[in-house]
Amino acid sequence: MTRLFGCICNQPQRIKDVLEPVRDVLVADPPVSRWGLGYVQSGQVLLSRNPRPKPEPIDFFAELESVSSDYVIGATSEPVALKGSANTQPFRFRSWMFALEGSYDGFDEISPRLTEHIPDYLKRNIKGKMPAEQVFHLFLSMLHDSGKLDDPNLSLMQSRRALRDALAFVYSLLTKSGVDASLGNLIVTNSRSMMAVRLGGPLYVRWLKRLADPRRAESELRAVLAVSGAGARGTLSEGFEEIPQRSVVAIARDVTMDIVDLDA
Repeated sequence: MTRLFGCICNQPQRIKDVLEPVRDVLVADPPVSRWGLGYVQSGQVLLSRNPRPKPEPIDFFAELESVSSDYVIGATSEPVALKGSANTQPFRFRSWMFALEGSYDGFDEISPRLTEHIPDYLKRNIKGKMPAEQVFHLFLSMLHDSGKLDDPNLSLMQSRRALRDALAFVYSLLTKSGVDASLGNLIVTNSRSMMAVRLGGPLYVRWLKRLADPRRAESELRAVLAVSGAGARGTLSEGFEEIPQRSVVAIARDVTMDIVDLDA
């Protein structure tokens, strides 16, 4: 089974507190060929990638035991021919993290033409052969072309439009090659905001909120969780919302959330 999730939390040291009531949705049932967890800690993007199959369920909540982070992405992969840490999601570039679901059938047909549009300095960051990594770097290329790649004030609208253009280019290549393929849901963050995009199966979102002390507004614990994956446990429980196809969950740094059309 696959599992993909992303979470923003306004109090990094309490991310497990806010996720504990929904921990069931952070479990991926086997078979899982490889899995990874990416998170931002003290301003650094860190990856824990596990490239070997595991017969037991993957409990991402347990993996967060020693993590204090305000931005987290977790992902598993179905069994495919690609192996090793370099082909294990999520992927990273500077302050960015990215993960994409999908089997990518037929993607080899377009890979050479896709990478032609990625600048050399970004291409050098591609370590594996996963189509998801290529799509990620194409998106970064779109931001590079607009001079926004390292902009600390990059808006969610600018990120969404760059992602829209990158995905449109991928689909145009697939169509021209006569390949009947589609991408799955994706999650991306620049360590300042996060987007979750529905391109495939169900994608759910939930806003989480707690007050440690109702008399102190600053004690408010806020988080948004987006979760995708076949057979996701508990995703239909109270509080989760399924977002429409080709919609984006856009989560700002202050943990406010909008659901917008990818093509807007």
